[in-house]
Amino acid sequence: MRKKVSLLLGIVMLVAIMIIVNAVWSPFSRSTSAMSMDEVVEEVLSQYPGGEITKTALDGGVYRLELQSGTGTYEMTVDARQGDIVSIEQRDKTAVKPDPEPAGPREPDQPTEPDQPTEPDPDTPPSEPADNGGKGAAEGAAGGESGNRSGTSEPPATMITKEYAIKLSLDKVPGTVEDVEYRESKSSRYYLVEIERADGREATIQVHAITGKIMTVTWDDEDDDE
Repeated sequence: MRKKVSLLLGIVMLVAIMIIVNAVWSPFSRSTSAMSMDEVVEEVLSQYPGGEITKTALDGGVYRLELQSGTGTYEMTVDARQGDIVSIEQRDKTAVKPDPEPAGPREPDQPTEPDQPTEPDPDTPPSEPADNGGKGAAEGAAGGESGNRSGTSEPPATMITKEYAIKLSLDKVPGTVEDVEYRESKSSRYYLVEIERADGREATIQVHAITGKIMTVTWDDEDDDE
C-alpha cells in the first residue's frame, strides 16, 4: 500500500515539475526568436507612414534599415527580437520650400492720359544721363539678400514635442506633472516625465523622443524598496 502511495506522489510531483519548467521556459524561447525582415519593415513603416525602406540588412541581433521620407534619408538600427528602434540618424535633408503667399485682389487698370509733347527750353542746358549702373547693382544686392532669406528654411523636426510626451505620459499614468527632462545617448533619445498621482505615489515615465513609445514606467516606491 505504501509503495503505491509513494509511486502516485512521485508521478504527481514529476508532472508538476514539468508544468513549472514549461511555464518558465516558454517566454525565453519566444523572446530569443528573431523577427522576420517583413515584420520589422512593417513595424517601422507603421511608425513612419509615407516613408519607404530602400535598404535592409541583418547584423547580429539588429536590423539596419535605410528610410527615405519627405524630410530626408535616415539610417535606423532596429532590435531583431522586439522590433524596437534602437537608434536613428539622418544622413541628408530635403529642403522644404515655403508656401507662396496668396496674391491680393488685382485693382482695375486706370485709364491714363497720353503724354503731351513738350518743347525744350532753349535757355535750359541738357541734363546728365541717370547712373543706371549703380541702380542695377543695388537692385541685384537686394535680390541676392531676398534669395538668401528664402532659401534658408529648415525641414521640420523629426522628434516629438515635450507637450506631446507629457500627453502620452498622462494617458499612461494620470496625475500631476512634476518635472519633464530631455535626455539623449549614442543609441537613444527620450523624455523623462515625473508624475504624482492623487494617492501620493510618484512615477517616472520614459518616452521615446522619436517614436513616442512608452519605454519604461518606474515608481518611487520601487526605488525605495531597492
